[in-house]
Amino acid sequence: MTAPAAGYELVPLDCPTCGAAVAARGEDVVYYCTACRNGYSFDPEGRSLSPVEVAFVTAPNVAVDSYLPFWTLRGRVKLHERKASGASFSGLMSFFLGDGDAPGLGPGEGTFVVPAFHCRLGALTTLTRAYTLSSLELGERLGERLLGGRYGVDDARKLAHYALIASEVGKPDTLRHLRYEIAFGEARLLGVPFVRDGGRLTDAVLQTTTIDEPRS
Repeated sequence: MTAPAAGYELVPLDCPTCGAAVAARGEDVVYYCTACRNGYSFDPEGRSLSPVEVAFVTAPNVAVDSYLPFWTLRGRVKLHERKASGASFSGLMSFFLGDGDAPGLGPGEGTFVVPAFHCRLGALTTLTRAYTLSSLELGERLGERLLGGRYGVDDARKLAHYALIASEVGKPDTLRHLRYEIAFGEARLLGVPFVRDGGRLTDAVLQTTTIDEPRS
């Protein structure tokens, strides 16, 4: 049951599957039950936890300090128009569409891998690009805590757009105009291993960037 409190509605964080208490931080909207190893996201309309499929990235021979949540989003990208001084695009657009630059090219399909935790936009872009472009080895669901998930699926879709555009803007040519669309498909949670590095966290698999540890 939910209980009203000062104009708010409190939702107990009990696992809908096994009833165990689910660990979370203050602004989390993504949850993982270490007892039955099922993932959930908070549904603000239904004021309940909705199930989300979860996988973990394997990190053989790495002493993992924590796992942070990412969203994996199936996406179909279609380019309508691009005007730039360069002859072709690169980065995430190239990953989805290849090396061409023709209007109407595509659609191209792939999977965005976007942090579900708060970090600087530069770090978010680096992590999104690196993990989207990589072939990750996935393992079984683990009995590890998966905390810090402050971004829901709608946020992740916006961040995927941001990372896609940022990878184009970062090219050496001059981008004047870009018109495209993304049709998003299934969203899943992904636990990515991080290791502590001088009081901060570095992604353990690709070692692309160091971030401040998400706090309560």
